[in-house]
Amino acid sequence: MKKRLICTLSFCALAAAGRAAYAAPGEAGGEFLRILQSPRAVAMGESGAGAYGDLLGALSLNPAALGRNAYKEAAFTYNSWLEGITSQQAAYSQPLGRGVAAVSVLALSVPSIDGYNNAGLPAGSVEAGDMAGGVSYAARLAGPYKDKLSGLFGGGTLKYASRKLGDASASAPLLDAGLLWISRSPDATVALGLSAQSLGGGFKFDSVTDPAPSVYRLGASYIILAAGDPITFSADLKKPSDSDQVLCVGAEYQVWRTISVRGGYASGEDLGDGLRMGGGVTFKLLQLDYSLSPYGKFGQVHRFALSYKFDRRVKNTEHLTFEQEESRVKTGRARALLNERRYYEAVLELNSALALDPGNREAIELMRRAKALLEESR
Repeated sequence: MKKRLICTLSFCALAAAGRAAYAAPGEAGGEFLRILQSPRAVAMGESGAGAYGDLLGALSLNPAALGRNAYKEAAFTYNSWLEGITSQQAAYSQPLGRGVAAVSVLALSVPSIDGYNNAGLPAGSVEAGDMAGGVSYAARLAGPYKDKLSGLFGGGTLKYASRKLGDASASAPLLDAGLLWISRSPDATVALGLSAQSLGGGFKFDSVTDPAPSVYRLGASYIILAAGDPITFSADLKKPSDSDQVLCVGAEYQVWRTISVRGGYASGEDLGDGLRMGGGVTFKLLQLDYSLSPYGKFGQVHRFALSYKFDRRVKNTEHLTFEQEESRVKTGRARALLNERRYYEAVLELNSALALDPGNREAIELMRRAKALLEESR
């Protein structure tokens, strides 16, 4: 027992690289589950519980976001953590009739630790590491009939995590759950999210049980278009079960939906408080993401992710001038006015749209329709 205690203390010394890797006595166990695997989420200040996007981000922050995936996706990430600690995650999502299912496997690798016997003499190396597997499901619970990407989404992940230190091991079943509400308009998209992660009974080594590494998140995001390209702003309030709350904020700019530039800030973290940055490149069905997280004297943490989207190519957005973008917004308003039978107001809105962009074909066609309906109504 004493030898095992010495090994445990040695392991904790190595893990002093961060609470995000392993817990110290009295804190939550299974802290490796708190390490975010999504480079996109990390680069945006570790925020995104109220956003949507990549498969890894949904698994890391809010499983409800899976309900928005309209195509099959496979993803793999490699995380070069601290003091030689690395983690890898593989995941796959599959749309079903009424929702989206996903499976994932996470592994954390730790360098060998020096072990000592009861006399304090070297007794060889001690192997350590963690693993977790999960099954997720998310679906749209309510929302507009004509817009399946808006509304209220709910999701959950049932996962089984295990930890090993020498000849000692512990495991625990855990649960993630979340809700995501999305509202879209011609001008912007607003989303709010709420999630609870790693809920469960905790990890038991010998006679000691470490609490589960639960994390609660409340997030929001706001998406607007700039020259036809989306800009996402996100903010999360994160509350780990065993420490103070943390504010995370970030932003992402997608150029032609092909090149992404991201940045963010995490405030109040015990380790790694500060700036995050990264980016991504999309080529047809393939997407590559990267993030860089400075951790002071511990150095830099690099994350890489590769994802492949089956069956459906990522659409590149046509680059628009600000005048063309405003013209399309006005055209959308005019279409809504036509549906409300407010024909005269629709004509005025379309006149403004065509003044900004005379080549707007949609506005031209709607103008013909609006004038015809206006004549009929007289």
